[in-house]
Amino acid sequence: MVTTVLGFVFVAGQLIAWRQLVAQGIYIASNQASSFFYIFTAAHGVHLLGGVGALLYVLTRKFDNTRIALPTAAEIASYYWHFMDGLWVFLLALLYLGK
Repeated sequence: MVTTVLGFVFVAGQLIAWRQLVAQGIYIASNQASSFFYIFTAAHGVHLLGGVGALLYVLTRKFDNTRIALPTAAEIASYYWHFMDGLWVFLLALLYLGK
């Protein structure tokens, strides 16, 4: 539940940051740097919401009479989160080392 709440807090913080940028006149089409920032953080937010959706599914689903057990569903959701961890670490290294 903590991860789910933190995911929503992150997305809310990102929306606040975007609103501040727009208030300063920095839009997605302003320049290449702002376009990259908006697209990169939007992709991050979409992937994060996918993981939060998986966690909410595990938290709210009744697993009494289903073909999948709660521990299995939680493990599958953790695979998604760990894949995203690895992907973002890879992208960070690629962007950091590629400059």
